[in-house]
Amino acid sequence: KKIEFSLTDLVGRRIACCLWGKFAESIHANCTAAGEETVICLLRFVKVGIYRDEVQISNSFDASQIFFNPPIVETEVFLKRDVASNALTKVESEQDKLEREIRRDKWRQYPIRDIAELLQSTQTEKCRIIGTIYAIDKDWGWYYFGCKACNKKVNKISKKVQIVNGNEITTHLWWCEKCEDKVTKVLPKFRVHVRVKDCTGEAYLMLLDWIAVEVIPENAAALLNGSFDELQDVEDFPVAINDLVGKTFMFGLHVESNNISSKGGMYKVGKVWKDLSMLLTGGSTTESWTQSDVGTTTLSGSQGSLLATESEANEDTAVTPSSKRKQQFNEGDHDISSTTKKQCARVFVKKEKTTNENSGSKKSG
Repeated sequence: KKIEFSLTDLVGRRIACCLWGKFAESIHANCTAAGEETVICLLRFVKVGIYRDEVQISNSFDASQIFFNPPIVETEVFLKRDVASNALTKVESEQDKLEREIRRDKWRQYPIRDIAELLQSTQTEKCRIIGTIYAIDKDWGWYYFGCKACNKKVNKISKKVQIVNGNEITTHLWWCEKCEDKVTKVLPKFRVHVRVKDCTGEAYLMLLDWIAVEVIPENAAALLNGSFDELQDVEDFPVAINDLVGKTFMFGLHVESNNISSKGGMYKVGKVWKDLSMLLTGGSTTESWTQSDVGTTTLSGSQGSLLATESEANEDTAVTPSSKRKQQFNEGDHDISSTTKKQCARVFVKKEKTTNENSGSKKSG
């Protein structure tokens, strides 16, 4: 178990803190028990390190010590601070947390492009787009089965049904290329193909399991309800997946050589931001903002914590089991760019500072 938070001293200086194991459990238990009351935390014998260019402290196994509301002078001073000061501290802490998440997010260094610019890419790169899902490609199904040990895709070998003590027991046997062995423990995983658009064009994206689980409210296993059968009807998609249509997200994309040669094709999604309202209205106060035409629909998500996830770059391309699946999409033969342009809605998009400007603004505390 892990918990991340900020520690504040009497003069308002803050430092990031990450605690593991029983220390994290202790923090959680004491804060829960305190309710709305202030919790004073004293840490001794901690480990100081650098994590993503930020000083951070963490516990050093059993050597560290943690005390809550210790009987010392500093505790009394903290507790005597007025309510307004405490409220301000909480607000500032949330802002610090948001800015820290933005600094830690390596995808923030990649440019935001519209889809027309994406389709005209001439070199492999990573970039971000904001687009609305307008269709789901159901020819490819929506799931595959992955090995529980290595998470790579598996192929079904056989299915055996036995009667044990009057009960019917079904055993599935699979072959894992990664493990080079027969396996029986597998998990269904998402592999969803979607078409997105903005006011400049359309793009074809693939959301692997690590991405899809953050935008689909249920996991693949729950949607299959324990079934290990292949998808028989390509039109039979769960409501939770169909509900993606009409929603707007920011996608972090990998532009690969095949995308360049085909002027499009299928783009792999490396990250997705679910709460656009926070991305487009919050963030560091040291960065400027401009208006840009980016989409035709209302942003999805509500004010709250930033939800994002990053897919594994080395995850194998998984084939969805489906007897009715069409032949593999020929990316070179299909132009998925938009033939018409629609009137765009205005939203605010963050204009990021250059690397030199960002580096110049960092100062050691």
